Amino acid sequence: MKISVVGAAGYVGSSTAVELALGGLADELVLIDPFKQNLVTHLAMDAGTAAADMGVKVRAGDFPDMQDSQIVIVTAGAAQGLIASRMEMLPKNLSIIKDIALKIKQFAPDSIVITATNPVDPLNYAMYRFTGFDRQKVIGYTSNDTTRFRMMLGETLGQSPADIEAYVMGEHGESQVLVFSSVEINGEPVILADNVKQKIRAHVPEILRSYEELQTGRTAGITSAAGLTTMVTAIVDNTNEVIPSSAVLDGEYGLKNLSMGVPLVIGSGGIHEIVELELEPEEEPYLQKTLEVLKSAAAKVEEFIASSGK
Repeated sequence: MKISVVGAAGYVGSSTAVELALGGLADELVLIDPFKQNLVTHLAMDAGTAAADMGVKVRAGDFPDMQDSQIVIVTAGAAQGLIASRMEMLPKNLSIIKDIALKIKQFAPDSIVITATNPVDPLNYAMYRFTGFDRQKVIGYTSNDTTRFRMMLGETLGQSPADIEAYVMGEHGESQVLVFSSVEINGEPVILADNVKQKIRAHVPEILRSYEELQTGRTAGITSAAGLTTMVTAIVDNTNEVIPSSAVLDGEYGLKNLSMGVPLVIGSGGIHEIVELELEPEEEPYLQKTLEVLKSAAAKVEEFIASSGK
């Protein structure tokens, strides 16, 4: 198994590279970051030594070195600065994703692509449009939302998040849909009071803000690395695990021509199934709100494609 990480010098990329190397999930791990070659070379040397006993070859490279990669993870993006919404990064990152997508299409045309650059949903849709890959092979990483939802539920209900099943749909952002109707504890459905739901919903906008207020220039690199490693494991070991993340829809939920966070069954080859949850009537307005955001963002992707040439 050959895996390439594009944007490997950044916090998300470097954390992911270390997780993958120490997890022994690749025979060869190629780390790419043309603008920070010294950092990515340093990382390859260090992680390569740490993973040597596991038989993992880690090396720094450039885009041609991703040749024949089975999985390409994209974490590269423009310098973020202080932002109030991930969508602020869309104009800056569209051209970056276009360039990377065309390189992937050229050098790793049979790969599964995992997009982790924000805003993930429209950029995953852009990745799909620019590579021309089957949509089953283009996945936007948004699992952190579901992980946080389960944590918030655990704290509120006095339960371990490990015992909770629950899903987040929609935008990887402030309009995300917390699907309370999907909540189960040890396999048993749970009905939450309205005030509890509102308390948890009110916490969502605070998540990004709490990172931004620290002014570290970093986001949830370790959380993302753990989740990306889970996704790669599902692909490598063909586990058919349900992992909520962003997928390009073609009729599911009655939608087309956008990428949205939904529960995905993931195994070898990428997405095996898009799970269609039945939402409660009270959840439908939240879905419509997130769709307004996602449709607008997808339209901006199409405008960019039209103006720049596919």
